[in-house]
Amino acid sequence: MVVFKPFSPYMPVHAKEVAADPYDVVSVEEAKAVIAEQPNSFLKVDKPEALQANLSLEDWGKRARQELERLYEDELTVRPSGFYVYRLTRNERQQTGLVATFSVADYEAGRIKIHEHTRETKERERVEHVRATGAHTGSILLSHPPHASLKQILTSATEEEPLFSFTDDRGVLHEGFMIPSRELARVMMIGATIPSIYIADGHHRAKAAAVVSEMGGEYSQKNERTHFLGVLFPSDELTILPYHRLLTTIAPEEVEHMLEGLSFSYEVTEEDELVLPESHGVFGAAYRGNYYKLSKRKDETDLDVAILQRDILAPYFNVEDIRTDARVDFVGGNRSIEELQQLAQVPDQLLFTCHETTMLQLMRVADGGGQMPPKSTWFEPKLKSGLFIHRFD
Repeated sequence: MVVFKPFSPYMPVHAKEVAADPYDVVSVEEAKAVIAEQPNSFLKVDKPEALQANLSLEDWGKRARQELERLYEDELTVRPSGFYVYRLTRNERQQTGLVATFSVADYEAGRIKIHEHTRETKERERVEHVRATGAHTGSILLSHPPHASLKQILTSATEEEPLFSFTDDRGVLHEGFMIPSRELARVMMIGATIPSIYIADGHHRAKAAAVVSEMGGEYSQKNERTHFLGVLFPSDELTILPYHRLLTTIAPEEVEHMLEGLSFSYEVTEEDELVLPESHGVFGAAYRGNYYKLSKRKDETDLDVAILQRDILAPYFNVEDIRTDARVDFVGGNRSIEELQQLAQVPDQLLFTCHETTMLQLMRVADGGGQMPPKSTWFEPKLKSGLFIHRFD
Protein backbone atom coordinates (compact mmCIF):
# COMPACT_ATOMS: atom_id res chain seq x y z
CA MET A 1 0.00 0.00 0.00
CA VAL A 2 0.96 3.63 -0.52
CA VAL A 3 -0.09 6.31 1.96
CA PHE A 4 -2.05 9.21 0.49
CA LYS A 5 -2.16 11.81 3.28
CA PRO A 6 -4.37 14.92 3.19
CA PHE A 7 -2.78 18.24 4.11
CA SER A 8 -3.48 21.96 4.47
CA PRO A 9 -1.69 23.66 1.58
CA TYR A 10 -0.65 27.28 1.47
CA MET A 11 -1.78 28.67 -1.88
CA PRO A 12 -1.34 32.07 -3.54
CA VAL A 13 -4.18 34.55 -3.79
CA HIS A 14 -2.89 35.65 -7.21
CA ALA A 15 -1.69 32.38 -8.67
CA LYS A 16 -0.38 33.63 -12.01
CA GLU A 17 1.80 36.30 -10.38
CA VAL A 18 3.38 33.80 -7.98
CA ALA A 19 3.64 30.55 -9.96
CA ALA A 20 7.08 29.85 -11.40
CA ASP A 21 8.86 27.26 -13.49
CA PRO A 22 10.88 24.69 -11.53
CA TYR A 23 14.20 26.05 -10.25
CA ASP A 24 16.27 23.53 -12.21
CA VAL A 25 15.02 24.52 -15.68
CA VAL A 26 15.59 28.27 -15.19
CA SER A 27 19.00 29.93 -15.37
CA VAL A 28 19.98 32.69 -12.95
CA GLU A 29 19.71 35.30 -15.71
CA GLU A 30 16.28 34.03 -16.74
CA ALA A 31 15.17 34.11 -13.11
CA LYS A 32 16.32 37.72 -12.75
CA ALA A 33 14.29 38.71 -15.81
CA VAL A 34 11.16 36.99 -14.49
CA ILE A 35 11.52 38.55 -11.03
CA ALA A 36 11.93 42.01 -12.58
CA GLU A 37 8.53 41.60 -14.24
CA GLN A 38 6.83 39.61 -11.43
CA PRO A 39 7.96 40.84 -7.99
CA ASN A 40 6.02 38.02 -6.27
CA SER A 41 7.46 35.25 -8.45
CA PHE A 42 8.16 32.11 -6.47
CA LEU A 43 11.62 32.08 -8.05
CA LYS A 44 12.60 34.43 -5.22
CA VAL A 45 12.07 31.49 -2.88
CA ASP A 46 13.28 28.66 -5.10
CA LYS A 47 16.26 30.48 -6.62
CA PRO A 48 17.54 33.11 -4.15
CA GLU A 49 20.86 33.29 -6.02
CA ALA A 50 18.95 35.42 -8.54
CA LEU A 51 18.51 38.02 -5.79
CA GLN A 52 22.00 37.94 -4.31
CA ALA A 53 25.14 36.34 -5.70
CA ASN A 54 27.92 34.50 -3.86
CA LEU A 55 25.87 33.48 -0.84
CA SER A 56 27.08 30.72 1.44
CA LEU A 57 24.77 27.72 1.52
CA GLU A 58 23.47 28.75 4.95
CA ASP A 59 22.83 32.35 3.88
CA TRP A 60 21.25 31.09 0.66
CA GLY A 61 18.78 29.08 2.75
CA LYS A 62 18.09 32.05 5.02
CA ARG A 63 17.30 34.25 2.01
CA ALA A 64 14.88 31.61 0.70
CA ARG A 65 13.20 31.54 4.11
CA GLN A 66 12.92 35.34 4.21
CA GLU A 67 11.24 35.44 0.82
CA LEU A 68 8.84 32.66 1.78
CA GLU A 69 7.93 34.42 5.02
CA ARG A 70 7.15 37.57 3.05
CA LEU A 71 4.82 35.59 0.79
CA TYR A 72 3.13 34.01 3.80
CA GLU A 73 2.30 37.52 5.01
CA ASP A 74 1.43 39.17 1.69
CA GLU A 75 0.25 36.58 -0.80
CA LEU A 76 -0.29 33.07 0.57
CA THR A 77 -3.35 31.75 2.33
CA VAL A 78 -3.84 28.41 4.07
CA ARG A 79 -6.53 26.09 2.72
CA PRO A 80 -8.53 23.41 4.57
CA SER A 81 -6.97 20.01 5.13
CA GLY A 82 -7.82 17.63 2.34
CA PHE A 83 -6.83 16.36 -1.08
CA TYR A 84 -6.48 18.64 -4.08
CA VAL A 85 -6.33 18.38 -7.86
CA TYR A 86 -3.85 19.98 -10.26
CA ARG A 87 -4.88 19.91 -13.91
CA LEU A 88 -2.77 21.05 -16.85
CA THR A 89 -4.22 21.51 -20.33
CA ARG A 90 -2.26 22.14 -23.48
CA ASN A 91 -4.05 22.13 -26.81
CA GLU A 92 -6.32 19.09 -26.61
CA ARG A 93 -4.24 17.17 -24.08
CA GLN A 94 -4.92 17.15 -20.34
CA GLN A 95 -3.24 15.63 -17.32
CA THR A 96 -5.08 15.57 -14.02
CA GLY A 97 -3.25 14.72 -10.82
CA LEU A 98 -3.90 14.13 -7.14
CA VAL A 99 -2.17 16.69 -4.91
CA ALA A 100 -1.34 15.11 -1.56
CA THR A 101 1.54 14.40 0.76
CA PHE A 102 3.35 11.09 0.54
CA SER A 103 5.24 9.10 3.13
CA VAL A 104 9.01 9.16 3.47
CA ALA A 105 8.64 5.65 4.91
CA ASP A 106 7.09 4.51 1.61
CA TYR A 107 9.96 6.15 -0.26
CA GLU A 108 12.63 4.45 1.84
CA ALA A 109 10.84 1.09 1.66
CA GLY A 110 10.79 1.22 -2.14
CA ARG A 111 7.02 1.57 -2.49
CA ILE A 112 7.72 4.96 -4.07
CA LYS A 113 10.10 3.80 -6.76
CA ILE A 114 13.05 5.70 -8.18
CA HIS A 115 14.89 5.42 -11.48
CA GLU A 116 17.73 7.91 -11.04
CA HIS A 117 20.68 8.50 -8.71
CA THR A 118 20.96 11.86 -6.95
CA ARG A 119 24.04 14.06 -7.09
CA GLU A 120 25.62 15.00 -3.76
CA THR A 121 26.06 18.72 -4.47
CA LYS A 122 22.51 19.18 -5.70
CA GLU A 123 21.20 17.03 -2.85
CA ARG A 124 22.90 19.24 -0.22
CA GLU A 125 21.32 22.31 -1.76
CA ARG A 126 17.82 20.83 -1.71
CA VAL A 127 18.28 19.58 1.86
CA GLU A 128 19.25 23.09 2.98
CA HIS A 129 16.29 24.60 1.13
CA VAL A 130 13.78 22.23 2.77
CA ARG A 131 15.41 22.60 6.20
CA ALA A 132 15.70 26.39 6.07
CA THR A 133 12.21 27.08 4.70
CA GLY A 134 10.48 24.42 6.79
CA ALA A 135 8.43 23.58 3.75
CA HIS A 136 8.22 21.53 0.60
CA THR A 137 7.79 24.21 -2.03
CA GLY A 138 8.05 22.23 -5.26
CA SER A 139 5.77 19.31 -6.06
CA ILE A 140 7.43 15.99 -6.87
CA LEU A 141 6.01 14.57 -10.10
CA LEU A 142 4.69 11.08 -9.37
CA SER A 143 2.96 8.53 -11.55
CA HIS A 144 0.94 5.34 -11.30
CA PRO A 145 -0.68 2.93 -13.75
CA PRO A 146 -4.18 4.15 -14.68
CA HIS A 147 -6.76 3.65 -11.92
CA ALA A 148 -10.42 4.07 -12.89
CA SER A 149 -11.80 4.90 -9.43
CA LEU A 150 -9.17 7.56 -8.69
CA LYS A 151 -9.67 9.06 -12.15
CA GLN A 152 -13.40 9.31 -11.51
CA ILE A 153 -12.86 11.18 -8.23
CA LEU A 154 -10.42 13.64 -9.81
CA THR A 155 -12.62 14.24 -12.84
CA SER A 156 -15.64 14.89 -10.64
CA ALA A 157 -13.68 17.44 -8.59
CA THR A 158 -12.77 19.42 -11.72
CA GLU A 159 -16.45 20.05 -12.39
CA GLU A 160 -16.46 22.51 -9.48
CA GLU A 161 -15.24 26.11 -9.49
CA PRO A 162 -11.40 26.15 -9.66
CA LEU A 163 -9.32 27.55 -6.82
CA PHE A 164 -7.02 29.04 -9.44
CA SER A 165 -7.03 29.13 -13.21
CA PHE A 166 -4.52 30.83 -15.50
CA THR A 167 -2.76 30.31 -18.80
CA ASP A 168 1.02 30.65 -18.85
CA ASP A 169 3.17 32.16 -21.59
CA ARG A 170 3.51 28.75 -23.28
CA GLY A 171 -0.22 28.38 -23.65
CA VAL A 172 -0.64 25.86 -20.81
CA LEU A 173 -3.78 26.20 -18.70
CA HIS A 174 -3.10 25.53 -14.99
CA GLU A 175 -6.06 24.82 -12.71
CA GLY A 176 -6.45 23.78 -9.08
CA PHE A 177 -9.43 22.21 -7.35
CA MET A 178 -10.30 20.73 -3.97
CA ILE A 179 -11.68 17.20 -3.69
CA PRO A 180 -14.87 17.19 -1.59
CA SER A 181 -14.30 16.11 2.01
CA ARG A 182 -16.80 13.28 1.60
CA GLU A 183 -14.28 11.59 -0.73
CA LEU A 184 -11.36 11.82 1.70
CA ALA A 185 -11.66 8.29 3.09
CA ARG A 186 -12.19 6.84 -0.38
CA VAL A 187 -8.99 8.44 -1.69
CA MET A 188 -7.01 7.10 1.25
CA MET A 189 -8.46 3.62 0.70
CA ILE A 190 -7.43 3.73 -2.97
CA GLY A 191 -3.86 4.41 -1.86
CA ALA A 192 -4.05 1.30 0.30
CA THR A 193 -4.81 -0.78 -2.82
CA ILE A 194 -1.86 0.52 -4.86
CA PRO A 195 1.34 -1.47 -4.22
CA SER A 196 3.72 1.19 -5.54
CA ILE A 197 4.02 4.48 -7.41
CA TYR A 198 6.88 6.04 -9.38
CA ILE A 199 8.90 9.23 -9.16
CA ALA A 200 8.80 10.65 -12.65
CA ASP A 201 10.66 13.87 -11.83
CA GLY A 202 12.00 15.25 -8.55
CA HIS A 203 14.47 12.69 -7.21
CA HIS A 204 16.55 15.33 -5.43
CA ARG A 205 13.50 16.86 -3.76
CA ALA A 206 12.37 13.43 -2.56
CA LYS A 207 15.82 12.59 -1.22
CA ALA A 208 16.01 15.96 0.53
CA ALA A 209 12.63 15.37 2.15
CA ALA A 210 13.85 12.02 3.46
CA VAL A 211 17.03 13.53 4.88
CA VAL A 212 15.20 16.40 6.58
CA SER A 213 12.56 14.05 7.99
CA GLU A 214 15.30 12.20 9.89
CA MET A 215 16.29 15.47 11.54
CA GLY A 216 12.87 15.50 13.16
CA GLY A 217 12.98 12.15 14.98
CA GLU A 218 10.75 9.10 14.69
CA TYR A 219 8.34 8.58 11.82
CA SER A 220 4.74 9.43 12.61
CA GLN A 221 1.70 9.70 10.37
CA LYS A 222 0.84 12.85 12.36
CA ASN A 223 4.22 14.44 11.80
CA GLU A 224 4.15 16.61 8.66
CA ARG A 225 7.94 16.46 8.42
CA THR A 226 7.77 12.79 7.47
CA HIS A 227 5.61 13.44 4.40
CA PHE A 228 6.47 15.33 1.24
CA LEU A 229 4.47 17.19 -1.38
CA GLY A 230 3.65 15.42 -4.62
CA VAL A 231 1.26 15.39 -7.56
CA LEU A 232 0.29 11.91 -8.72
CA PHE A 233 -0.70 11.49 -12.37
CA PRO A 234 -1.77 8.37 -14.28
CA SER A 235 1.06 7.19 -16.52
CA ASP A 236 -1.01 7.40 -19.70
CA GLU A 237 -1.55 11.14 -19.26
CA LEU A 238 2.11 12.18 -18.94
CA THR A 239 4.05 13.41 -21.94
CA ILE A 240 7.77 12.70 -22.21
CA LEU A 241 9.92 14.58 -24.69
CA PRO A 242 13.45 13.54 -25.62
CA TYR A 243 16.53 14.81 -23.82
CA HIS A 244 19.37 15.57 -26.23
CA ARG A 245 23.14 15.69 -25.59
CA LEU A 246 25.48 18.52 -26.56
CA LEU A 247 29.27 18.09 -26.54
CA THR A 248 31.58 21.09 -26.56
CA THR A 249 35.22 21.59 -27.65
CA ILE A 250 34.95 18.86 -30.30
CA ALA A 251 37.48 18.85 -33.15
CA PRO A 252 36.58 17.89 -36.77
CA GLU A 253 38.87 14.87 -36.73
CA GLU A 254 37.00 13.49 -33.69
CA VAL A 255 33.73 13.62 -35.61
CA GLU A 256 35.32 12.00 -38.66
CA HIS A 257 36.72 9.21 -36.49
CA MET A 258 33.27 8.65 -34.95
CA LEU A 259 31.47 8.48 -38.29
CA GLU A 260 34.02 6.07 -39.70
CA GLY A 261 33.95 3.81 -36.66
CA LEU A 262 30.17 3.71 -36.38
CA SER A 263 29.75 2.58 -39.98
CA PHE A 264 30.36 -1.03 -38.87
CA SER A 265 27.37 -1.18 -36.51
CA TYR A 266 25.23 1.74 -37.70
CA GLU A 267 23.85 2.88 -41.01
CA VAL A 268 25.33 6.38 -41.32
CA THR A 269 23.73 8.78 -43.79
CA GLU A 270 24.28 12.47 -44.43
CA GLU A 271 21.07 14.49 -44.32
CA ASP A 272 19.94 17.91 -45.54
CA GLU A 273 18.46 18.95 -42.19
CA LEU A 274 18.59 18.14 -38.50
CA VAL A 275 17.31 14.65 -37.70
CA LEU A 276 14.70 14.32 -34.93
CA PRO A 277 14.51 10.54 -34.43
CA GLU A 278 11.07 9.00 -34.74
CA SER A 279 12.01 5.48 -33.71
CA HIS A 280 14.09 3.57 -31.19
CA GLY A 281 17.77 3.02 -32.05
CA VAL A 282 18.08 6.10 -34.27
CA PHE A 283 20.12 9.22 -33.43
CA GLY A 284 20.73 12.52 -35.13
CA ALA A 285 24.14 14.18 -35.13
CA ALA A 286 24.84 17.79 -36.09
CA TYR A 287 28.22 19.46 -36.36
CA ARG A 288 29.23 22.71 -38.09
CA GLY A 289 26.06 22.78 -40.18
CA ASN A 290 26.37 19.14 -41.28
CA TYR A 291 23.62 16.69 -40.34
CA TYR A 292 23.80 12.92 -39.99
CA LYS A 293 21.38 10.09 -39.26
CA LEU A 294 22.78 7.21 -37.22
CA SER A 295 20.60 4.07 -37.36
CA LYS A 296 21.67 1.04 -35.34
CA ARG A 297 21.67 -2.11 -37.47
CA LYS A 298 20.83 -4.47 -34.60
CA ASP A 299 17.74 -4.19 -32.39
CA GLU A 300 18.42 -3.15 -28.79
CA THR A 301 16.34 -3.28 -25.62
CA ASP A 302 18.31 -0.59 -23.76
CA LEU A 303 17.15 3.00 -23.48
CA ASP A 304 18.30 5.16 -26.38
CA VAL A 305 20.22 7.49 -24.07
CA ALA A 306 22.02 4.45 -22.62
CA ILE A 307 22.88 3.18 -26.12
CA LEU A 308 24.22 6.61 -27.05
CA GLN A 309 26.39 6.65 -23.95
CA ARG A 310 27.73 3.12 -24.49
CA ASP A 311 28.20 3.16 -28.28
CA ILE A 312 29.26 6.75 -28.93
CA LEU A 313 29.96 9.08 -26.01
CA ALA A 314 32.26 6.75 -24.07
CA PRO A 315 34.29 5.10 -26.86
CA TYR A 316 34.70 8.09 -29.18
CA PHE A 317 34.77 11.05 -26.79
CA ASN A 318 35.91 9.46 -23.50
CA VAL A 319 32.76 10.58 -21.69
CA GLU A 320 32.69 8.14 -18.79
CA ASP A 321 30.32 10.03 -16.50
CA ILE A 322 27.94 12.50 -18.14
CA ARG A 323 26.98 13.84 -14.72
CA THR A 324 30.45 15.29 -14.13
CA ASP A 325 32.03 15.73 -17.58
CA ALA A 326 32.32 19.47 -18.21
CA ARG A 327 32.09 18.98 -21.98
CA VAL A 328 28.53 17.60 -21.78
CA ASP A 329 25.39 19.68 -21.67
CA PHE A 330 21.76 18.59 -21.89
CA VAL A 331 19.10 20.06 -24.15
CA GLY A 332 15.42 19.53 -23.34
CA GLY A 333 13.05 18.33 -26.01
CA ASN A 334 10.93 21.46 -25.67
CA ARG A 335 13.45 23.34 -27.81
CA SER A 336 12.33 24.15 -31.35
CA ILE A 337 14.15 22.71 -34.34
CA GLU A 338 15.40 26.22 -35.09
CA GLU A 339 16.96 26.48 -31.63
CA LEU A 340 18.57 23.05 -32.01
CA GLN A 341 19.99 23.97 -35.40
CA GLN A 342 21.51 27.13 -33.93
CA LEU A 343 23.34 25.01 -31.36
CA ALA A 344 24.76 22.93 -34.20
CA GLN A 345 26.13 26.05 -35.92
CA VAL A 346 28.58 26.81 -33.10
CA PRO A 347 31.92 25.61 -34.55
CA ASP A 348 33.08 23.19 -31.86
CA GLN A 349 29.71 21.87 -30.64
CA LEU A 350 28.43 18.42 -31.53
CA LEU A 351 24.71 17.84 -30.96
CA PHE A 352 23.15 14.40 -30.62
CA THR A 353 19.37 14.20 -30.87
CA CYS A 354 17.58 11.24 -29.31
CA HIS A 355 14.24 9.46 -29.35
CA GLU A 356 12.18 9.93 -26.19
CA THR A 357 12.08 7.49 -23.31
CA THR A 358 8.59 6.09 -22.66
CA MET A 359 6.73 5.81 -19.37
CA LEU A 360 6.65 2.04 -19.85
CA GLN A 361 10.45 1.99 -20.07
CA LEU A 362 10.75 4.20 -17.00
CA MET A 363 8.50 1.95 -14.94
CA ARG A 364 10.31 -1.19 -16.10
CA VAL A 365 13.65 0.26 -15.02
CA ALA A 366 12.23 1.30 -11.64
CA ASP A 367 10.52 -2.08 -11.12
CA GLY A 368 13.82 -3.82 -11.75
CA GLY A 369 15.67 -1.60 -9.29
CA GLY A 370 17.72 -0.11 -12.12
CA GLN A 371 18.91 3.40 -12.81
CA MET A 372 18.45 5.43 -15.96
CA PRO A 373 21.22 7.74 -17.15
CA PRO A 374 20.86 11.33 -15.90
CA LYS A 375 18.59 13.54 -17.97
CA SER A 376 16.78 10.69 -19.68
CA THR A 377 13.33 12.27 -19.60
CA TRP A 378 11.91 15.74 -20.18
CA PHE A 379 8.34 15.93 -18.95
CA GLU A 380 6.17 18.54 -20.61
CA PRO A 381 4.34 20.62 -19.53
CA LYS A 382 6.19 21.40 -16.31
CA LEU A 383 4.43 21.71 -12.97
CA LYS A 384 4.59 25.23 -11.57
CA SER A 385 6.15 25.85 -8.19
CA GLY A 386 4.38 27.97 -5.57
CA LEU A 387 0.83 26.83 -6.29
CA PHE A 388 0.74 24.29 -3.45
CA ILE A 389 3.10 24.60 -0.48
CA HIS A 390 3.44 21.98 2.25
CA ARG A 391 4.57 23.74 5.42
CA PHE A 392 5.81 21.53 8.24
CA ASP A 393 7.62 23.87 10.64
